[in-house]
Amino acid sequence: MESAKRRQMWRRPFGRWFSPLCVLLFLVSACVALAAAGDFEAGNQLYDQGKFSEAKTRYVNVALSGEWTPNLFYNLGNCEYRLGEPGRAMLDYERTLALDPGHPEAKANLTLLRNQTGAKTPEPSWEQYAFAGLSQDTWAIAVAVAGWIAVFGLVAAATSRRHGNAGLWLASIAAVAVAAYGGGVLWLSAQERGIAIVVVKNVEARLAPADSAGLADSLPAGSRVRVLSERGDWIYCELPGESRGWIPQNAIEKVRMGKS
Repeated sequence: MESAKRRQMWRRPFGRWFSPLCVLLFLVSACVALAAAGDFEAGNQLYDQGKFSEAKTRYVNVALSGEWTPNLFYNLGNCEYRLGEPGRAMLDYERTLALDPGHPEAKANLTLLRNQTGAKTPEPSWEQYAFAGLSQDTWAIAVAVAGWIAVFGLVAAATSRRHGNAGLWLASIAAVAVAAYGGGVLWLSAQERGIAIVVVKNVEARLAPADSAGLADSLPAGSRVRVLSERGDWIYCELPGESRGWIPQNAIEKVRMGKS
């Protein structure tokens, strides 16, 4: 009896503070979203006025807040192109396509800049061709929905005593196929978390983490590499020609950002 009273005493402060904390978190999130929306609109106005450096600052503020959208990174890429930063522009076009693989303007601008800089990129794999299309978030939702449909459909079809369950079996099998396909997309997306872009004009990849080491490859701005490991100020990468080399940390940046 005494232990039950003690548990209730511990629960009361938690219950008392839980609702206000939820309200506070909601208000903080709403304020962050409103500030981000204000910065985005201000960035658009500054861009229209030709104030590209100021517009970039506004867009970067939005990106740092975690309020990411395809158009945010597309606009940021346009600013960086106007400011003579093709490497960073291509990085943000890549980020646009990571959120919206079908974004036509980002695709066109990325192709144009790659041709201008001579950026080196690996040949697309058959998995990339097979799983291209929708964004990672869309596929995650599709996999979850298809998975539950498959589970309930298969259980219902297996336990039902009625005849003529062919439609139910067919729908369940289709849901399994969608879940499997979407799982492949998510697996490929996980493999691409290490993809990074050369953001400087040109960088020399070395055979060892030292400026005096042998040359592995020379990579123009916008070149695509895959991060394998890090050592101090150097990053060990898989290079476009399937060779490997060490690149200075400040010369590349990952496409997929991590939210703090």
